[in-house]
Formats: sequence, structure tokens, C-alpha cells
Amino acid sequence: MSSPSKSSPSSDVESESSTIVYDHEPFVTFRSRVLAIAITSIWPGSTPNTIVIERMRGGGFNRIIGLTQHHPGAQPDANTRYILRTPRFDAAQVHSEVAVLQFLHQHTKIPAPEVVTYDETHQNALGYPFAVQIRIPGTDLHSSFPKLRHNERCSVARELGDIYRQMLAVRSSVAGKLALSNDHKRLGVPLCVAPLRLMDAESLTPYSDSPATESVHELLTANFQAQKARRLERFPTDFVTPEFMDKFCQMTSELDAGGWLASTHYSIAHLDLAPRNILVNPTQGEKVPIISGVLDWDNAVLAPMFMSCAPPMWIWAWQDDDEEDERCANDRPPTSEGRELKLLFEEAAGHDYVRFAYESAYRLARRLVRFAIDGIPSSEDFEEAETMLQEWEDIYQARKDGIEARNSSRDN
Repeated sequence: MSSPSKSSPSSDVESESSTIVYDHEPFVTFRSRVLAIAITSIWPGSTPNTIVIERMRGGGFNRIIGLTQHHPGAQPDANTRYILRTPRFDAAQVHSEVAVLQFLHQHTKIPAPEVVTYDETHQNALGYPFAVQIRIPGTDLHSSFPKLRHNERCSVARELGDIYRQMLAVRSSVAGKLALSNDHKRLGVPLCVAPLRLMDAESLTPYSDSPATESVHELLTANFQAQKARRLERFPTDFVTPEFMDKFCQMTSELDAGGWLASTHYSIAHLDLAPRNILVNPTQGEKVPIISGVLDWDNAVLAPMFMSCAPPMWIWAWQDDDEEDERCANDRPPTSEGRELKLLFEEAAGHDYVRFAYESAYRLARRLVRFAIDGIPSSEDFEEAETMLQEWEDIYQARKDGIEARNSSRDN
């Protein structure tokens, strides 16, 4: 184990990423702030020489620091190995991810990080908002998957399928982002939901698993109409964005009329459940799950259940860094191993996953909901919206033509 004053061999790369790419304080000075948090908020009464601070590769939204309380002669355990996460951007809401992780531990058995403490303000020894989590053992699946044996990949397929099943089993009366109560933003308090169509932290609804208070059709339509009104208020001469919102409303109505939005509830959706956000620990034996943790729940949302059904086609059609084309997700894998992996995943994920995963209408509906959440923030998004709407028009027209042809055949 390295001493507290030393860093890992990759530290120069990590420092460059934080200081140059994200304009962060260099690790050499940031480390002293981390140490201050460790001895005041994490391990009160500890001494600096018992704490190991390790810079780690962060993600696009969080800077990551490893913390270990080192006792001479003793091996680190879950009580002494932590991760400190601090947002890279001011708009991040630490308490939102804390709420999601708390929710997962209360309502599922998904292996998610456990929060030890957090502070969403800048009024602390670190000088930044932060959250401290118990460090989960394992390596990211993106780098590990190509090295796994087939039986280990089968375990990943079954366990990830069960994680999908658990996400789909969650029920919420409203769609939105999980949040801690405004009056009691601390661990262990009852959870609330910031409604999806408002995304207003001041308007919180206590979490409930009772039946939905509004349909998916109502939710999306109200959201798009609100986006249109806000856009016209801020930019009265902009008619492009409002026109897209009208088209989104039309697509929503057509999805509803076609039955695609029926018999759905609001469940928890990760929205970025990629291999890089999954940890595996394949050395623990067959009786211990190979997936040790699912990370980065920052953008998780309670949303229509088809949002939790984006096919993880990398399981049965691994392409490394190649971008996957979801339109091919239900193609028959060319190898017997791939076919087995796909079947194992689908059996574990369950009927609801299969119902919502592969049909083109649900693939496009997932993108439509993302526009309801994020709006159209860039020119690339405008292009993607145009492509989505055109593809949907082709699908919907083909369906209408098919219905008319069948009706005509019966009449004759």
C-alpha cells in the first residue's frame, strides 16, 4: 500500500484531465482539502498519517478520489475504504444522487454504492459539494468483459437481467427525479419526487408506489407544451423549437392511439447503464455475484417503464468502442455463445423487458421521453429529432396502411 504522500503511476494523466480539461484545482493542492474532510467529517479524531488519498479516474460529471483509513498491520475493509465524489459542474445536485442511492437500498437489491455522508454546499473544508460512498470492489465491465470466460459472461447476463427486472418492478405514482425533502436534506429521511414535467426542486411530491396520477400521454403532452410556452416567452421570434414541440405532441398522441403507451407504469431508469458503469469481481467464486456494483445514478429518473428497457446488446454482440445500433438489437446473434447470452439475459429480465425492448415504436418512444426531459439543447439534437420524427412517420403510416388493408380484405 502506498503512503499517504504518494500517488498512483497514472496520476499525471488524471491530474491533467482534471486541471486542463475541467479547469479543476490541481491534485497537489486539492489533496490537502480532501485530507481536511477526511479527519473532520469522515473519520473524526484520525491522524493524517493513517489516511491514504488516491486520485482515481473520474467520469464526465464527477471528480473521484479514493480514501482509505490505514491501520498498521490491518487489512482494509468496507469500513475503511471509501470513494469521494465531487461534481465537475456547478449545476450538479449532489442530494439527487444521494436520494437515488438511498431509494435503491430501500426498494431493491441492486448492488449500488452506499452513501456514508454528503454535503451539497460549498461551506465545508473541501470547499465543494461532495458525497462519500463505501468503495465497491471490482473493475469496470468495459475493460473486463473481453477478458471474461464464457461462463462468467453468462453470469453477467443473468445478473444484469435481474437488475433490469428489479428496475421494472419499481412503481411510482409520478414520474420525476428522486429527491430528499427540502426541510430534511439528510440521510435516512423519507424520499420525494421532483415531477418530471416541471423539474422544479420547489415542487416535491412524497414518493408513493400507488397507481400513477397521470398517464404517459398526459405527462409528455404537458411537458412539451410547457417547453413550447417557455421558449416563446424567452424567444418570441423562434418558431422552430415550438414547431418541434407540436410535432412531439402529435407523435405522443399517435403512440397513445396505437396502444403503445397503454399498460405502463413509472419505474426507475438508469439512463446510462453502459459497461463502464458496471463493476465486476469475478474472483469471488460461483456462489458470489460477479456484478459487484452499478455506478453513476446521477441522471436516474422515475419514468415510463419502457425507458428501463434499452437493450444491452453489448452482452451478446460485443463491439468494444463501436457505437451500437439499437435497430439491430433483436437480430439473431451469429454465434451459439451470443445466442445463449441473449436468451439468459431475456429470461432473467422478464416479460416486461421483452415487451418493450425491441419494437421500433418503443425505441423511438425512449428518445421522445429524453426530449421531454432534456429539451433540444443543440443543433445535433435538432437533427436527431428530425430523424426520429421522420422514422416515426414512416412506422405510423405503414401501420395505418396495414390496418386499412386488413379492413378492406375483411369487407371483400
